[in-house]
Amino acid sequence: MKRSSLIFGALLWGMGAMAQTAQWNDKDWECKISENGCLEQIVFKGQHGNDTVPFFRKGEHRGPSFYVVTGGKSTTADWTPDGKFAYRAEIEGVECSLKYEKWNGAPAMRITLTNKGHVPFQAEKAGIRMGIDTYMDKYPEWFGKYFPTLMRNEKTHFFGYLQTPSGHTLGVVSPQAVASWSVEYNLGYQDPAPHWFMGHRIESLNLDLINALPLPSRNPQHLWKLDLGETKSWIIALVDIEEPGTFEEKLHKLADIPMLRIHKTAYVPGELAEFDVISSGGQVCVVDDNGKEIPVQVENRAEDVKHISCCLPKVGMYTIRVKDGENQAEGILSVHSSWQWTLEQARKGALKYHQKATSHIESWYGFHSAFLAARYFPDKALDEQLCKRFDYLFDLLHDKDKMEPKYYASRIQNTSGTIGMLVDKYQAYHDVNDLKKASRLADWLMNTWQRKDGAYVNHNTVYTSVIYVAKSMLELTLEERKLGRSDKTWAAAAKRHYQSAKRAIDQLVASQGDFETEGELTFEDGMISCSALQIGMLALMQEDAKKRQYYTDAMLRILHSHDCLAQLRVPDARRRGGTMRYWEAQYDVQMLPNMFNSPHGWSGWRGYATYYAYLLTGDERWLNETYNAMGAFSNLIDYKTGDLRWAFVVDPYLKVKQACSADTRVTEDSLSFGNPHPELYDTRSFVIGEQYVNMISDWQTVNTQDNDVHELFKCIGESMLVNAFIVEHEDGSVVGYNCKVKREGDTLEVVADEKQIVNLHCNLKSPCKVSFGGQSRSLKKNYLGWAFGEDLYK
Repeated sequence: MKRSSLIFGALLWGMGAMAQTAQWNDKDWECKISENGCLEQIVFKGQHGNDTVPFFRKGEHRGPSFYVVTGGKSTTADWTPDGKFAYRAEIEGVECSLKYEKWNGAPAMRITLTNKGHVPFQAEKAGIRMGIDTYMDKYPEWFGKYFPTLMRNEKTHFFGYLQTPSGHTLGVVSPQAVASWSVEYNLGYQDPAPHWFMGHRIESLNLDLINALPLPSRNPQHLWKLDLGETKSWIIALVDIEEPGTFEEKLHKLADIPMLRIHKTAYVPGELAEFDVISSGGQVCVVDDNGKEIPVQVENRAEDVKHISCCLPKVGMYTIRVKDGENQAEGILSVHSSWQWTLEQARKGALKYHQKATSHIESWYGFHSAFLAARYFPDKALDEQLCKRFDYLFDLLHDKDKMEPKYYASRIQNTSGTIGMLVDKYQAYHDVNDLKKASRLADWLMNTWQRKDGAYVNHNTVYTSVIYVAKSMLELTLEERKLGRSDKTWAAAAKRHYQSAKRAIDQLVASQGDFETEGELTFEDGMISCSALQIGMLALMQEDAKKRQYYTDAMLRILHSHDCLAQLRVPDARRRGGTMRYWEAQYDVQMLPNMFNSPHGWSGWRGYATYYAYLLTGDERWLNETYNAMGAFSNLIDYKTGDLRWAFVVDPYLKVKQACSADTRVTEDSLSFGNPHPELYDTRSFVIGEQYVNMISDWQTVNTQDNDVHELFKCIGESMLVNAFIVEHEDGSVVGYNCKVKREGDTLEVVADEKQIVNLHCNLKSPCKVSFGGQSRSLKKNYLGWAFGEDLYK
């Protein structure tokens, strides 16, 4: 009787403990723990106000929760109370205990897994669904949701951060090794049933404490099983990062883990690379692709901060390795190939990976690279083939008499993108008929699909920022203005196309971030970056200083909100500057499920925006971001083979399914419409992680959109291919991008890195004489602008 009473009493205590929300408070933060043992919110108390971190409160994605994936099936356990702020759960004989505790001043979870079964535990995944609300589905609520911006496994520990569009940053750190991480997405739609395309929203961030192999070599390789009776424990802390620039030092001080702080990740051969190692001690080495160690110089800058410099001799990837006691950390620097070589290889890729006439301009986007390369680096044989191919596709897709698209006319990005290609073609070959086609298409677009409020639309949805309709109109305008200096017809065309684009961009500014886009609505990478870049380009075209500042301010507000979607702190040159897109693989390379592609072709959109931000403000942050991104973009061309790749996949472990047979009903010369589901073809399943993914348009005949990668080379063409930049710092030192700078007396002598670089932008605090390309100029104090060559936007 006494034993039964004790059991009954324990049950009553458990029911009472589960019946209400518990408050877990500290002087710097407050947490609410729900009746089911999961977090409801964390409020961090800061000097500039409170930051609230919301958590999912219902459904399987609430958290923290213990989950296991076995045989492709996911199981989530409910918590049972196990003391104050303590809980336990069990799946497949593995017990998971959760204890909320304060750890080095931060709210943390102590997670313990114990195999209480009769056999070793070897699931695909076992870990913690964090439960942080990442679901961005509507304006303005998405400004307070947390996007999983950076997650990184090291052999001995884990770190990362989530960020909101409003700028709040939440660090995540474990001083123990974590096998992997993953995210889960909503389902989108069936086409055709029962085949699902994935959606545009993130439902869960998971820390996978146990994960099957293979994993990237930097990840721990021993956490793929839990032996009989074995126990493993982890601390997972959540950290308020008030200033992003303090991220690495704050996590180091909290968790005593080595961190890399790398300002510049992309270099040219022979350049001095510099970065900081934040650690208690230990050793640092840098090795090339062949494992050869590069000499490094070490300078102690502050407590636990070492400044490292080394000369990177040739094109390739260089791995930084830090060992601090038992802890290890890695990073990657890149020496990129010349911009000339990059564009020449991209042109070859445009021929090898077929440009196809489809419902989606992405499938013929390679003509941007083709015409840019032809303009600066003519190759008669290649250029003739690509010109012939463009003309063939153009005729398939357009009514040349009416000069309008024959198919999918409401997909106005197809038309605006073709306008941009015709402008590129005109610049390469100077055939005015190409510009006439572009001008007539622009008239059709603005007369058919521009709303009274200025927005370019696809029926009732604003499409101005689906790709960048207004930017394409402005690219056309700039060429029409040149012809308009001696021809009134062209001058009139330039005026109406400029006014059309301006009206559309003014509508974006007026939207105050309440933008629309193609497909399922979310805080969408392209919707945000394309809005920012188009406002920025318009700002550059303003003569009036007040108007220029008005558009600059509007652009910067949007661009800052986009930081949460960009890889701005990852210590990996392959990824730096990439944006975190995740639903493209199913359309581009017929691969499922969703995955982070960063950089992806559409990462170029942020590249334009940061480039424009630099030209408008002179803030070197934006130039450095642009240069790092262009270095990452250039590596979509394999520097060893010259072959073009589609994108870099960030996720450490993905079981993917990809189509492996070509469509037999069409050829690459046929019209092809819609998005064929990968499962309509033969498929293969395999594991990928932290790697480049290949193109498929050399063998897949039906509509695929992997040629969107060429946006990256178009962006390089506008920002870096023919431009050099010098920046004077507060201490009087001058740095160069795409050039070498040497001070000779009162003159700065600037030498371009490549022969086609003919424009020099100067950002100088002091009056100075500058020599470049055989010419010299004396520049006034606080000079900011194009001192040599052409200002493209005037």
